[in-house]
Amino acid sequence: GSMRGRDGNVHRGNIEFGLLPMISHLGAMISTVGGMLLARRLQGKLCGDALPVGLCSLGDGAMGTGAAHEGLNVLAVERLPVVIMLANNQLAYSTLNDRSFACRDFCDRALGYGIQAHTCNGEDPQSCRAAAEAAFAAARAGQGPQMVIATMLRLTGHGEHDDATYTPPELMAKAKDCLEVAVHEAEAAGVDVAAMRAEIDALIDEAVSTCLAEPEPNPDVEDWCAYSERWLDQGLVP
Repeated sequence: GSMRGRDGNVHRGNIEFGLLPMISHLGAMISTVGGMLLARRLQGKLCGDALPVGLCSLGDGAMGTGAAHEGLNVLAVERLPVVIMLANNQLAYSTLNDRSFACRDFCDRALGYGIQAHTCNGEDPQSCRAAAEAAFAAARAGQGPQMVIATMLRLTGHGEHDDATYTPPELMAKAKDCLEVAVHEAEAAGVDVAAMRAEIDALIDEAVSTCLAEPEPNPDVEDWCAYSERWLDQGLVP
């Protein structure tokens, strides 16, 4: 593949399309996306009444990191057009919301930064869409950063090693699988989900076959330079 065996399946991106390679799930991308938009502002490319909008996603646990705090503060101070998609899993690994912060909810936390909050039911695709559309419209209109807070429940453990026995049974009993809800809604709307699954399976099989047919990475010929160095050498900066 394009990583030539140097990484897994997380730190991918495409600068030409404004897709930044992932640094970390835990809030680090907030300041990075903000920095890209601030650079565009300094270049005179961030103006008008239809601004380009940056997007970051993170979970409730990541909101407890210093990287998230510092990044959100800069976004708000600079009034950058960024939408923060926050998945409130209600459990930061095994820590419930009420043991993670003392305020009422994430809306209060957004308000503390001066960021407008939009709430939605993370198990309901239509609710999520409505909140996201409102947030993007506000950011694009120059109203500063927006936070979309989708409340849901992580239905499995934090990893394959985790049986999630710490999840309160009463929460699990009320939870829904957002993907299953989306499938049911699509079928009810007349979408041929079976055909869609078959098409996706074929694309995956094709991609796997392509990868298996490629030669294995050769560490003796790999230059091992950092991605950013290669882009800077070519003069390709965002």
